[in-house]
Amino acid sequence: MFQTKSATIFSLLLITSLFNDSTVKAAESLTLIQVLNDNINGVDGLANPRDIKIKADNTRVFISSGDDNALAVFNADKHFNLTFSELFKNSPPTLKGLEGASGLTYLPIHQQVAVTGFYDGALALFNETDTTITYRNTLSDDLSYKNVFADNAVLKSPDTLGLLGAWEVIHSANEKQLLVASYMSNAISIFDVKADHTVAFKQKITHAKPYADSLGKPVSLALSPSNDALFVLGYENHQLTIFDRQTDGALSIKQVIEHSENDVTQCLNPQEIVSSPHGQFLYAACSGSHSIGVLQKAPNGKYRFIKAITNAEIGNDSLKGASSLAISNKGDMLYAAGELGTGLHVFNVQEDGKLALKESLYHVGEHKLKGISSLTLTPDNRHLLVATGKRNSLIILKRQL
Repeated sequence: MFQTKSATIFSLLLITSLFNDSTVKAAESLTLIQVLNDNINGVDGLANPRDIKIKADNTRVFISSGDDNALAVFNADKHFNLTFSELFKNSPPTLKGLEGASGLTYLPIHQQVAVTGFYDGALALFNETDTTITYRNTLSDDLSYKNVFADNAVLKSPDTLGLLGAWEVIHSANEKQLLVASYMSNAISIFDVKADHTVAFKQKITHAKPYADSLGKPVSLALSPSNDALFVLGYENHQLTIFDRQTDGALSIKQVIEHSENDVTQCLNPQEIVSSPHGQFLYAACSGSHSIGVLQKAPNGKYRFIKAITNAEIGNDSLKGASSLAISNKGDMLYAAGELGTGLHVFNVQEDGKLALKESLYHVGEHKLKGISSLTLTPDNRHLLVATGKRNSLIILKRQL
């Protein structure tokens, strides 16, 4: 995106690569429905797609585009075939905060979309109705990325909001809070969502004391199913920080799990975390060790590392740069991919939480599955959406339920 130091940092997280088309190969549990390519047949907003959210009724799909610096909107028919609807592209001062668009979340109660801008250090907000989507406003300290990402950067203004290098955004189940993981701020930022739909900064958290001095450059967040715990992945410190969370959203540090300590292995540069539906197990995609770490909740409420599935076990560079996970709503199936790797990999989740490879899908149609940047299941779990990063495409697969 930019020929600067910032491009290097962004690419460390994106872990992108080049691709070649190949032959057809099908997987038993997945059927190809549709392939959308950026700038083909009227499609826009798929230049390096990063995150995807789908409305509960499966009628609309929102996608963040890291290279278009945009929010793309697609409509879906009853068969979940997508058509491009509109694109909201970074164009300051009219619309700002989408440079390096990365994380995205949709709040159905408030009918809002929130998108993080990695380079802009921002959270851009959009309003939705049944027929229209409109830009609302952007929360940012307005610090130049050239200053933020420079070597030995000295910020010209305070990092008040903790949004520098904003990578992922999630919302609480009651939609009263937005939580953002920001790589350059090395912080989690929490925003309250008011009854009138306005979003207000509440606080930023920058450490995990007494267990760790920092959050290790956070890039991924997940809430437990009951929303009583927050899980934070620290990319650079190979760290998982776990907070207890109260009903009012207040956080207190509970546990820090780090690579190479207490028998934790194969957990370098964790990049995405998901929880099982009951919260008993956690799964972390670790791009530096090309692996998926499995953690189990103990009777005392703390988590312990129990197993890692590695690239070497699967072969074919399958989990190289492991960075994307999706778990079924029943918790019996886990989908995984590496952005430096090849293929989409389907695991059965066993009763003890451990993973058993069921199948691998390396080709769909004329497309070689390589460099996958995100995996997203529809709310009804009938379809899996596969974004392919620098291949600038979106692949829709139907699950055999």
